[in-house]
Amino acid sequence: MRTNIVLNDDLVREAMRYSQARSKTALVNEALRVLIETRSEELQRRTYAERLARVQQMLAGRRFRESGLDILRRDRERP
Repeated sequence: MRTNIVLNDDLVREAMRYSQARSKTALVNEALRVLIETRSEELQRRTYAERLARVQQMLAGRRFRESGLDILRRDRERP
């Protein structure tokens, strides 16, 4: 998609220092990829935290024969 945009020269110069992009087009494409990856990871973490909170709520007040830490330790020790 062809688009004309006005870029802040100072931001472009600084971004080029951190990037291996050799053109402004490549720099903008990289910035868009990084933005998408970052926001996607944030969303995954947020939904994971919400699911974890729901599970913890469901398990609140329940007693188990073993603690969760004991189960994890035993699982890590398995070959």
